Amino acid sequence: MGLLRQVKDKLNAGEEVLSNKARFTQSKVSSVDSVGMMALTVYGDTLSQPTRAVVLLCLANKIPYELKVADFTKKEHKLPEFKELNPRSEVPVIDDGGFILAESTTILRYIASSRHLSDHWYPTEVKSRARVDYLLDWYHSNIHQTAEYVFQKELVTNLWKEPIPPEEIIKAAEQRMIASMDLVEGCFLKPEKGPFLLGASEPSIADIIFACEYTQTRFLVHPEQEKLMHERPKTMKWLDTVEKRLAPYFGEAHKTLPDLIMAAEFHRASLRITES
Repeated sequence: MGLLRQVKDKLNAGEEVLSNKARFTQSKVSSVDSVGMMALTVYGDTLSQPTRAVVLLCLANKIPYELKVADFTKKEHKLPEFKELNPRSEVPVIDDGGFILAESTTILRYIASSRHLSDHWYPTEVKSRARVDYLLDWYHSNIHQTAEYVFQKELVTNLWKEPIPPEEIIKAAEQRMIASMDLVEGCFLKPEKGPFLLGASEPSIADIIFACEYTQTRFLVHPEQEKLMHERPKTMKWLDTVEKRLAPYFGEAHKTLPDLIMAAEFHRASLRITES
């Protein structure tokens, strides 16, 4: 009983972290950026890997932004006022001086173009840009399945406190994730040419959104997460390179994850103790 009490106390502490996260606003760097544009408003939750990607691109390029959280754990992205921004109830959404835009890869393209970022993020040369577009288009129906697997296996139960999905749904999501990860490892990483996706010498917006997808696996139990990465050494080295190249901004974009992972771990532990 002492161990169960300890787990429950820590779980409650984790839930308090979640409740305090709701509806906060991150301070802007300034109201106008270096090219005279107003700060972006980003609606989302950094539990969402596409939201993290948008935040990370802003941080890495010192683009002023304001993060307005639509708390996933409270399903605030399903509220009527959020649906006015995006009828599909998906994050992120940006408001750039009254211009509303959804879909994460479109947002990344828009920011890179409208803020005139360094060419490596989203190249102007047509063939180089097409390669980045190829990765971004492939992302949605492929490596984005990583989040679907993590959501079905871990987040539904351990953060949303809902019933465990049927095993066949979890297994199907896992198979799609594994197939996508294997393709990235075998085809998209060419370290003999360069350290970033498709052998590029500098990161693109595709590297950002792919990397934020892979960090979602940190919600899995540690042995499973470690196995996924160690079985794919090129992927593990690429992700480490992206994190180091974009430091300290990579850590800043992911700063809410440790508390959320802790809350999920404590809930998982409490379920195990209760079942025993």
